[in-house]
Amino acid sequence: MKNKLLHGLLLVCLTALIFQACKKDRTVVYVTPTVNNPTNPLVNYSVGILSAFKKAAPAMQTFTGDATTGFWITGAQGCKFYFPANALLDASNMAVSGNVTIELTEYMNKADMLFAGVTVGSGNQLLESGGMFYLMAKKNGAELHLKNNVGFFIQIPQTNNTPDPMDFWNGAPNTGDSLNKIDWVKKDTVKIIPKKDSGQFKSYYGLQFDYFKFGYCNIDREWSKFKTFISKFRVKLPKGCNDTNSTALLLFKNYNCCAWCNWLNTEDAISTHYQLPLGETIKVLVYKKTGKGEDDLEYAIKEVVLSDDTEVDFIGLVKCTNLELEGFIKAL
Repeated sequence: MKNKLLHGLLLVCLTALIFQACKKDRTVVYVTPTVNNPTNPLVNYSVGILSAFKKAAPAMQTFTGDATTGFWITGAQGCKFYFPANALLDASNMAVSGNVTIELTEYMNKADMLFAGVTVGSGNQLLESGGMFYLMAKKNGAELHLKNNVGFFIQIPQTNNTPDPMDFWNGAPNTGDSLNKIDWVKKDTVKIIPKKDSGQFKSYYGLQFDYFKFGYCNIDREWSKFKTFISKFRVKLPKGCNDTNSTALLLFKNYNCCAWCNWLNTEDAISTHYQLPLGETIKVLVYKKTGKGEDDLEYAIKEVVLSDDTEVDFIGLVKCTNLELEGFIKAL
């Protein structure tokens, strides 16, 4: 009887030891990270493209003016607007009086555009910007609009390098692209010719409207309209870069024109849906998020002339801080 009891006790203890060993093994297997898994947060850090540059994006400026008497405003980068007397209407088409608030954001160079995602695409075409802005009038927080046939004046510093005539464009949300947020639509058939400021010897675009729509506005030209487009454009990044932790942007060397690029997951490469012109020089900047911190970044820049089948290969990236990356983009 004692032997049977002893054997039973030993069997229970042995079973418990085996269970604990199995449990221990399962626990070890469960917590071991799969280092080669690209979705593992320990080795793959998400790059927040526009949010990373939020501090560097152009700030909205606010002004106050008397709608009854009319007034001028001048933005930090030189954009000027004249609001005629009694020309601002509310949603019921009633003229407002007294003080109104004007909101203005100026996007005058490629860095402004890229940091804010307000670039220069119209459909699959790229434009050259002579100066663009966001303008809105409000009374007690409610949006206003302009009365027709009132003579609204704007004066925009010229930001492109050519004397070619420009067109006037309005911007709408680009529902197909979260990085290049605005899609531009031509609104004025009158060619806009740059004028010379006799006092400062600078060129500007001066316009007078019998009508005007507040919102995103651009003085642009279709500079690539009469060029030959290339058939293929690809950017190849080093091993370890993917559509979560890396991105690319392109900037034209000779034009005030740029755009964020997008990943082609089926090809493991980066490209753009915009048509690109043969023979033009572009600069491609790529960067990768390498850690949790704001300054955990790597980057590289290449300048290339667009051929019919353009592939830009990046072999390695160099460490940089977020502030340094902003400086590189501004310098391009």
